[in-house]
Amino acid sequence: MTDAPGSLGPVLGGPGEPQAAYDVIIVGAGLAGLFAGWLAARRGARVLVIARGLGNIQLGTGTIDVWARTPAGEPAQNPLAEVEQLSAPHPLVLAGLPALRAAFDALQTLCAAANYPLAGQLDHNHFLPTALGAPRPTCLAPRSFTGGELRQPEELALADLPGFRDFYAGYAAANLRAAGHPARALPLPLPRAPARRDAYATDLARLLDKPDYRATLAAAWRPALEGVRRLGVPALLGLNAPAIAWRDLSDRLGLELFEIPVLPPSVPGMRLFNLLRAAVESAGGRVTVGPLVRGWVTAPAASGMPVSGVVAETAGGPRRYAAQAVILATGGFRHGGLVAPGPGQAIETVFGLPVQTGDNWFAPLYFQSHPYARFGLAVNDCMQPAAPGGQPLFPNLFAIGGLLAGADRLGEGCREGVDLASAWRAVAGLDLPGLTPISS
Repeated sequence: MTDAPGSLGPVLGGPGEPQAAYDVIIVGAGLAGLFAGWLAARRGARVLVIARGLGNIQLGTGTIDVWARTPAGEPAQNPLAEVEQLSAPHPLVLAGLPALRAAFDALQTLCAAANYPLAGQLDHNHFLPTALGAPRPTCLAPRSFTGGELRQPEELALADLPGFRDFYAGYAAANLRAAGHPARALPLPLPRAPARRDAYATDLARLLDKPDYRATLAAAWRPALEGVRRLGVPALLGLNAPAIAWRDLSDRLGLELFEIPVLPPSVPGMRLFNLLRAAVESAGGRVTVGPLVRGWVTAPAASGMPVSGVVAETAGGPRRYAAQAVILATGGFRHGGLVAPGPGQAIETVFGLPVQTGDNWFAPLYFQSHPYARFGLAVNDCMQPAAPGGQPLFPNLFAIGGLLAGADRLGEGCREGVDLASAWRAVAGLDLPGLTPISS
């Protein structure tokens, strides 16, 4: 190797002897990376998903946003109608509506098979309460969330749990009332909460996986619930068997129970991460989390030569993994796929690919949409990082998710939609010997 370990950009050198070889290597273990890994493994590819960290799933809400805001800044009722008005180079346009629809259906099918159903459809947004008491449009949500639909007229009672500092029911209820939604805080006891420290969502989720604890909790709560038809609780209704925990406790209480996402670590995000990781591994793929990953190339970009694979900086030294195709799913500036080492500079961290930027990076006010949110890799409609004319920089390199230029994923509310559609499009375009056609 000609570069110092730990530096940014690719490792240059000859083919060498890899420690292992795969059909497809996916760098990144967020939603885009794990979903792509599952799709590729289902096609019969030998798949390695490798990442420095766990991605953004466990920091998020566990819902799937496709489009949240109209051009006028109003909450979007119909995300599909909003996406149909977009133009290139938005990644949802480059990936295409067929990819978005197919990915959406495939994720719902996967989650339903894992007994963690996601409710929703592409032409309809749910309007669900946040932990701050604001309405939040989202396209797909766990079934345990949808009882909080704010367009239903019934009052919401929000559980005020002692010792749980990540959800303030009184504050959320006051904000909901100010927005015209009837809501109130309801103090409820928390039996067997951790002693001498605050309770965390993961502690309580593991307790609620146990039927005996659900019975204890229901007995403690039932006297305070007279007249309550909808009860919102922080998202902690089970970690390993959430659908069972939610339905069992709902039945014991005799009301519509729903979850509200709170601060990380996100229990719904952990559920989705664990589900996707298990799906990759059940389909024959491998998931490795921990090492710094760098690209492995034998020729510069745009030379027409393929990438060779990746090099992982492990505790035992650099390890080379060869691949017929590499998919980058490392995220943007927030997740380490892009870095800004100096004013006006941006670098893609695995292969050192050129980043599409602009003259202005920041808006005048903090809460405005910042131009840098749209910076990223320019790709063609096959999700290959490409030169201005659309020619791929490397024929077997793809990029998906938060790496892509052209979308303000947070401001537009399209984060997961971009992840899913671009992953589907990249995996569908893999032309490798022995792979079966992709299907929903």
